[in-house]
Amino acid sequence: MSRARGADADGDASDPLIAVDDVEVHFEKEQGLFGLFDEPDVVQAVDGVSVDIGENDVLALVGESGCGKTTLGKTIIGLQEPTEGSISYRGRDIWETKAGNTDLSFDDIRSSLQIIHQDPGSSLNPNRRIVETLSEPIRLTHPNVSAGERRTRIYSLLERVGMTPAEDFASRYPHQLSGGEKQRVALARALLMNPDVILADEAISALDVSLRVEMMDLMLDLQEEFNTSFVFISHDLSNARYFAAHGDGRIGVMYLGNLVEVGPPDRLISDPQHPYTEVLRWATPNLALDASEAADPPMRKIDIPDPVNPPSGCRFHTRCPEARAVCKQEQPALRALGDDHRAACFRTDSDHRYWESDPIED
Repeated sequence: MSRARGADADGDASDPLIAVDDVEVHFEKEQGLFGLFDEPDVVQAVDGVSVDIGENDVLALVGESGCGKTTLGKTIIGLQEPTEGSISYRGRDIWETKAGNTDLSFDDIRSSLQIIHQDPGSSLNPNRRIVETLSEPIRLTHPNVSAGERRTRIYSLLERVGMTPAEDFASRYPHQLSGGEKQRVALARALLMNPDVILADEAISALDVSLRVEMMDLMLDLQEEFNTSFVFISHDLSNARYFAAHGDGRIGVMYLGNLVEVGPPDRLISDPQHPYTEVLRWATPNLALDASEAADPPMRKIDIPDPVNPPSGCRFHTRCPEARAVCKQEQPALRALGDDHRAACFRTDSDHRYWESDPIED
């Protein structure tokens, strides 16, 4: 399978920070009371994804709810073990490292790979002041640092994320903060671990619209300062476009567990090469594109197939207006289109037998 690569700080794509190789993540679906004795259904949350994350990189994952983007994100940072395939950090398999089979500590990997949740309040201890919450990462990574030095660093970072006066915010409890302030604390806590990668999982979706751009700008400013990479997850293509464009990164489009298109944001949005990307573009009217103003969605069916029993071949063929018979039989791989742009669609290959195949009729 072709890979979607990210370059490192020197532009060398051959030595990624994180390498995701043909990863599958399958879950057994919870059974109801009357299904206790039946064979459990298996949800194919991620199915055959390969992608690289480079140093100081940005990858924005976008897609409908249930497409597998959060599962892939958690797999990238070592929170979810893959069913098949491998995840490597600086050339070491993360799960082999956890088993003690490499020369690196698993704790070091986990410290280097951090997450910011959609609901930061759920990850903040309601009974601890902010200064106590932020002291913990420093105690873990620098146990010999004095309490005074810890407070100095915490106050400095709180000011850097826009929480001033820092002493006031540090003494508060989570319930005394707004949603945006809690998210800034979560970002500060992640940065205190000096991470190589931060997974921002729908980190701005719960914020007021007026605060979303401000939060994205803050994350990107701190990315340059801390030399970290971001995997940014969003269901909103306009947010993914903003973050990837201003972070000089890429957008990855997911559909039913597959990465179907990945590339520079402007090219991917102005000239999408996968029909599902066109659907997302149509569904995001604030992109201000003429093509998004069509009255009807550019697909044959609205309903999303069941991930327990996904369609054969190209998983989007049941909804795709361009689908032909071969799309039911073969699954297209990500194909390089130049400029770090790849798409998993037979239409990108003028020599593929797709062009002689019969169109699918409803």
